[in-house]
Amino acid sequence: MSSDNHGGEQHTYRGETDLGGNGKRTQDDDIAGDVRYRTYEVLKKETNNPSIQWAYLPYSMHMAGPREAIQHMIIRKNYGCTHFIIGRDMAGSKSCLDGEDFYGAYDAQDLAKASAAELGMQTVPSLNVVYTEEEGYVTADVAEGKGLKVKKLSGTKFRQMLRGGEDIPEWFAFKSVVAVLRDDIQSKAK
Repeated sequence: MSSDNHGGEQHTYRGETDLGGNGKRTQDDDIAGDVRYRTYEVLKKETNNPSIQWAYLPYSMHMAGPREAIQHMIIRKNYGCTHFIIGRDMAGSKSCLDGEDFYGAYDAQDLAKASAAELGMQTVPSLNVVYTEEEGYVTADVAEGKGLKVKKLSGTKFRQMLRGGEDIPEWFAFKSVVAVLRDDIQSKAK
């Protein structure tokens, strides 16, 4: 199984990986669902892996944290999945009062693990993977243990850079995906 990829969930299904993301807007400043769908299609070509089944969920995120993670597990189980890879801070949101995270970074993973037997699903927590100058992609604990220089780019900053026409680092996103996103931005500017 592979790790969380740019915010989508991955699930094991019949020995294959079913990569599924939400096909609708998640937050006000987020990328529209139809554009996100086109990025999935580009990723499908980019990976060119017959073991990956691409599935799109026509669902708008509610940013309800751990409870929403459970809802996603149930939906994926109904589609025949047996495992659910759950990312750090899945469906997390920030407080409108102080901007702090409303849920803990691992609350969704913890609730999913605690609920897995009842739901008849196996959870696979996605590790906190970071990009380092010295070794490329490693887990955050490895980077910290070795004193590696971690490069960071939040989703919010990424969207700001896209809209501002700034270069997006290749360690963060495939050029083909960035091209789809830029095309959308340019079409709206016309």
